[in-house]
Amino acid sequence: MTALSYILFKAVIAGPYNLKERFLKSLRSEISFNTLASVSIVSALIIGLSIYVYEKLYIEFVSEEVNAIGVNMAVDLIDYIEEPAGSLNQTEVLLRLDEYEYAEAAYIFSSDDTLLNIYVGPSGLKDSAESIQTEGHLPPEHANFYRNIATLPLGLHRTSNKVIIVKTIGEDVYPMGKLALLFNLEAALKASRQRYIILVTPSVAFLIAISLIISARAQRKALRPLNTLIETMDSVVDDKTYDVKVEEGNKKEMLALSRAFNNMMTNIKAQSEANRQKTEMLQKQQSQMERLANFDALTGLPNRQCLMKLLSDELIKAQRNNCELGLLFIDLDGFKSINDSFGHDTGDRFLLHISSLMENALSERSTLGRLGGDEFVVIVPELTSYTYLEDTARKILNIVSKSHTVNQLRLDSSVSIGLALARDCDYSATNLITNADVAMYKAKYSGKARYVWFTDEMLAHTKRKVLISSRITDALENDAFYLSYQAKVDTDKNVIGFETLLRWQDEVLGQVSPAEFIPIAEQTDKISIITLWVLKQLSHESPMLLKAFGSHITLSVNLSTHDLNNHNVIDFLLNELDTGRLPASNLEFEITETAYMNNFNVATPFFTALKKFGCKIALDDFGTGYSSLSYLTQFDIDTLKIDKSFVSKISESKQSEMITKTIIEMAKSLNFAVCAEGVETHEQAHFLINQGCSMLQGFLYYKPLPLKELVDNVTVYS
Repeated sequence: MTALSYILFKAVIAGPYNLKERFLKSLRSEISFNTLASVSIVSALIIGLSIYVYEKLYIEFVSEEVNAIGVNMAVDLIDYIEEPAGSLNQTEVLLRLDEYEYAEAAYIFSSDDTLLNIYVGPSGLKDSAESIQTEGHLPPEHANFYRNIATLPLGLHRTSNKVIIVKTIGEDVYPMGKLALLFNLEAALKASRQRYIILVTPSVAFLIAISLIISARAQRKALRPLNTLIETMDSVVDDKTYDVKVEEGNKKEMLALSRAFNNMMTNIKAQSEANRQKTEMLQKQQSQMERLANFDALTGLPNRQCLMKLLSDELIKAQRNNCELGLLFIDLDGFKSINDSFGHDTGDRFLLHISSLMENALSERSTLGRLGGDEFVVIVPELTSYTYLEDTARKILNIVSKSHTVNQLRLDSSVSIGLALARDCDYSATNLITNADVAMYKAKYSGKARYVWFTDEMLAHTKRKVLISSRITDALENDAFYLSYQAKVDTDKNVIGFETLLRWQDEVLGQVSPAEFIPIAEQTDKISIITLWVLKQLSHESPMLLKAFGSHITLSVNLSTHDLNNHNVIDFLLNELDTGRLPASNLEFEITETAYMNNFNVATPFFTALKKFGCKIALDDFGTGYSSLSYLTQFDIDTLKIDKSFVSKISESKQSEMITKTIIEMAKSLNFAVCAEGVETHEQAHFLINQGCSMLQGFLYYKPLPLKELVDNVTVYS
């Protein structure tokens, strides 16, 4: 009993590797020393080999699980790999490893192998603490692993006590980064071995007791079936076939031993089947993750990631074969209004309907995919004729640009399409999509419901827009913006107010027109930041204007539709008025009728709050937007501003004169003051005054000037 326990103890603590060889050697030595213990040793062999088989299965299961974890985390990190190092989103993904007890460490690298984030798990923290106490530094795995990752191939790696998985973040062709996971296999095996030993200890004790009885009664007869058991166990290890049983003898002790072995093999088979089912489940989950990563969940079309891979592959093939490849960039016109008016459910059904129509209209060699939102792409490989690409675009235009019934609603739709060729961008996937995108926007600005070919001039225009957008932030930080003021006069040419105008002198771009940079600022959500700058600057300059021109003058400030929906602008403005840093009684806020109409429910209470402080409200560019009389009676305004497009045609167009006259009469009947902007000739001024216009503004009287020039020439305005 003592010798058998000693042998079993040595075999178990030595680990699973070469267990059978060491155990058989110990068994042969013990039989020669004490033949009575031979059966007991065989019993111990059964237990030791069962541990070996169990741990081999456990190692395979852990490896497959780590691989699945790596795949899932690599997919989830695609959206966050380009964020700054140590970002919260990256850390949240890494913290999922907290639920795995033996996760030791994880590393996120950029595409140039720069370390972006690191995670040290429960197992790694324990190792780090022990190494610091004993050696005074972190273990080499943590200190050196991330420096060697660049040379470590992708995939699964096993060492004597670790499982390492290295996965690409993004596509293998265009990797965005790497994810490396380190799991402590030694700790996992040790804990698993301990649990298994505790589980089988009663069986071990029982087998030892039975084996001693059998050995004492019939050594020779007992050894014969034991040899059969050993041979069976050898076949299990060699063939990895766990569905085996030994013949149960008619002797009581041998019967018990055989049954114990058969029960043990049954348990191993059950564990093997459980591991197989878990593996299948992980493989199914991996397949689902791969589909989610490559196909759009709504339409089932290839998504951006899949499209980029397909496009890159087709471009490589086209360049190798000296073939042309065409690309269509498609944007649904007016989709946002459908979403906003009828809800996202209708919007999703509409997208699904349109994508199905487009997919059915394309040939088999073309690939339709969804980039996101209402943007789609069609890849046309092996293009032999430019007219074929145009025919494809026209076909899509014809099937989409009409009324569609979705959710029992009749929805009108159209598309804007940009066309681009691979040779024009030297077969670059990114540049090809950019070119087609630029052409699509040109189609949209040209009236929508059409297709436009890409030209180099479009790209130059786009690059200037991007440059202006990037320089706006720099201009705000370095005070490259400044305010100019254009005077407004009454019918006697007395200055009664100023319109605050924004100007920009950039050190790179020079003088940039507001007509150019304001739309770009609105498209890039920077317009409200500019409005805040204007309000702050006006709070500093308004006291000098009032001092120079009198406390009776009105200072007009323009607000955009974005400002009406920006809480920062609204809160800042109301606070400045409340504290008196802005002269409420001298301020007039100008808003276009289109902006007022589109944001009526938001604008009305805001303007009511402004008027309580004593501010005035002016409706700018009147006549160019909705011009709805029913809404005009609901607008809480003080002044109507006639757009310069009507003023400029006075004395040239009887229709413009009639419209201008009608606007003035209507405003007077509603007790609104009237201001005409863009007055440049005496004929225009005489006509406006004769019709009852009370305020005039334009180059005929004064040009916009910065504050210093304005104050220095105050005598000119008196």
